[in-house]
Amino acid sequence: MDGTLVGYAGISRLGRKPPFEYEIHTVGVDPAYQRHGIGRGMMDRLLAALGDDATVFLEVRTDNEPALELYRSFGFVTVGLRKRYYRMSGADAYTMRRDPQ
Repeated sequence: MDGTLVGYAGISRLGRKPPFEYEIHTVGVDPAYQRHGIGRGMMDRLLAALGDDATVFLEVRTDNEPALELYRSFGFVTVGLRKRYYRMSGADAYTMRRDPQ
């Protein structure tokens, strides 16, 4: 990949006092590089930085099966539905949560 940006991920801590919760804002991989473990690698690093006692939330399009599969493999479960969450497309999103391991 020789210095080419092929993916990005972001996370934020919620609250000012422990126990903290976290929200993954974005995980994106260039379509040309998808299904090569890049998204999994970014998720591994994000979650490892938090440790095992963190509650983590994220939103994902309800029709994004590859992402849903990835998040479920990390122990995320669906806890809600946000209708028309994505403004540009009007697509719905699932809210997912991963409890401490």
